[in-house]
Amino acid sequence: MLTRFPIVLVALLGLTSPSVSAAQGTSENAEARVYFQEGNRLYEQASGARGAQRTTLLQRSLEAYVDSLRIVRSRNALFNAAIVLGELGRHDESFNYFGEYLRIEELPAGDREDATRRRDALRSEVAVLQVTTDPEGASLWVDRKDLAPRGRTPIELALPPGEHRTFVEKDGYASVERTQKAVRGETVVMELALLPLPVVPEPEPELVPVEPPPPRLRNAAIGTAAGTLATAGVALGLSLRARTLNDEHDQAAADYRMSGDPADLQRAEDLADRTERFNLAADVFWGTTIALGISAIVLYSLHRKKLKREAPEVAVSVSREGGFASVRIPIGAAQ
Repeated sequence: MLTRFPIVLVALLGLTSPSVSAAQGTSENAEARVYFQEGNRLYEQASGARGAQRTTLLQRSLEAYVDSLRIVRSRNALFNAAIVLGELGRHDESFNYFGEYLRIEELPAGDREDATRRRDALRSEVAVLQVTTDPEGASLWVDRKDLAPRGRTPIELALPPGEHRTFVEKDGYASVERTQKAVRGETVVMELALLPLPVVPEPEPELVPVEPPPPRLRNAAIGTAAGTLATAGVALGLSLRARTLNDEHDQAAADYRMSGDPADLQRAEDLADRTERFNLAADVFWGTTIALGISAIVLYSLHRKKLKREAPEVAVSVSREGGFASVRIPIGAAQ
């Protein structure tokens, strides 16, 4: 039979457990504290109630603790939720909440002893699966692999009586899948020795031959030649436009001589200014074109001389005493 302990809920002394990340924000702690206090208030009301009203108040108290745990996984809320679950007759969940509470490393000795007694008092009412692995720290799933793991080994879980599929995984080790039958009032022990996965050596990087870069002088000559063509095109366009503007200026000047209209004079002067600007721009681009063209010719000439200097030299000599041939090949010539 289940041994009853006096039900004393943990007061709100320190909401967060040291095992919880210190990064919890102040606002999150405040919200979790409100739910925690609401759970305590509802539980106090349930203590003085009877029948269906008491059950309703206990369920509302549990919901408040669970809401607090969704925000901050505090040890106080875990302990109180485990007590309320036991009061509601949900012994499997109560056992597992106590188990999570006991996995907190920084628990004071007195709190750990109290929670252990309360959890052990539930063993006759539940079916317990105890899983240990060598090495420890493997993740455990029960029945459903698509959900979050139930914890890390070593671990004890209360399960509904019957057969359950367990999945155990740890990085670097072969995964294990077993079917185990849980019996109410009994603790089934599953001890697993995990086998390390074989170490697969990383493939050596394949050496890809690198083609020598093309001669820099040739590339510079090609680029300069391309720039020459581009600037020549711009210069030609500017010259053609200047010629068109000059024709329009001549026509505007002729119109002014015939009409004497100041508007024709102003138009002729504007066209003269635009023609001058376009002629000046065309001169600049033609000068640039000539400079680039000369540079391209110089670079290409240097490239040709370098190729000739680096080409193999073959010499043949023949005399009455015989003949010989020699070949000289430059090696490691700079690009």
